Amino acid sequence: MVLEETGAQVVGDVIPFGLYQEYRPWRRDGFESVNMLSYCYVCTIADELAEPQFEAHEISNGMTPVWMDIDAAIQHNLDTMTNSNKKGPSIERETFLLKLIKQELL
Repeated sequence: MVLEETGAQVVGDVIPFGLYQEYRPWRRDGFESVNMLSYCYVCTIADELAEPQFEAHEISNGMTPVWMDIDAAIQHNLDTMTNSNKKGPSIERETFLLKLIKQELL
């Protein structure tokens, strides 16, 4: 997942950080909801980044990785949640996790 999203290659020190569980409406494949589990880890990455390996929907949405200060990332997400009608449900999970990382790890 790290390589896919950022181009970073994990080199070691993989330590479990937490589990984020959420239930979402899911009106596909005959189901009404989905139980999503996001396992989170702390790890060491190589200095050099490879090309991210985006999925088709990420490419069509114009997604690109941007490295930024954690406070700027949290603020960006809060602004998006307040001002954008295009926000997806994952931004709430990501913002929660960014705040937790700041509180617990930084």
